[in-house]
Amino acid sequence: MRTSTRLPALAACALVPALLLTGCAGDADGTGATDDPTTTTAPPATSAPSPSAPGTTTPSVATDLTTTDLLPETAWDPPGGPREESAGVVAWRLPEACAAGAPEGAAAMRTAVHGDGEYEAQIGVQQVAVLPDADAAVAEADRLAAAFDACAAGATAAEGGSAYVRETVEVGAQGASLATAYTAVDEASLDGALGSYLAVTRRGAAVTLVALEGGESTVGAARESVTARAQEAWALLCRYDAAGC
Repeated sequence: MRTSTRLPALAACALVPALLLTGCAGDADGTGATDDPTTTTAPPATSAPSPSAPGTTTPSVATDLTTTDLLPETAWDPPGGPREESAGVVAWRLPEACAAGAPEGAAAMRTAVHGDGEYEAQIGVQQVAVLPDADAAVAEADRLAAAFDACAAGATAAEGGSAYVRETVEVGAQGASLATAYTAVDEASLDGALGSYLAVTRRGAAVTLVALEGGESTVGAARESVTARAQEAWALLCRYDAAGC
């Protein structure tokens, strides 16, 4: 015998409005689903990225010159001789036949002269010029090297018969040097000839000249002494190098 269950008509009718009310309640508190196709969710607001800081900056270098940037008195031989030091942009101390004038546009320059030349002793000279930047210093060192070349090409000065030989010194950047023999000699006998020597080198924005002038010394001995002092002078100029000390 088949049996069937029937809900009372009143109960079935009561279920429909209950379901409808449930759906409406969900929409009322904002948690229910919606079928409105025009409704979109806005993306969260984001702030614009701030510009990135530069990765590298060009370090500044010194533009002043103090006495501590020069070779000390003890660097010269003999160390106890008289010393004169001056500040101001002046001509480079080169042989008269090789004159190159003063460094154009130098921000600062100092000159130190050690000794008085008594008893045929040589006089020690150092000059340092600080240029506005490394490019200007490169140009100045090139200009001095060109003056050495022109002087040496003349072979013999108009007066005195001195001979000039352009050389290279392995100190710092753009190391250039000039040997002066008091009498005309060939390069083979240059080292043993009486004479003097000077060298120019660059570090960053600074150019320095180191020389032994006059006196009775051989070119070979003067070269050795000047080269050693030029290396010491170069080491003191790290303030003018972007790479630092």
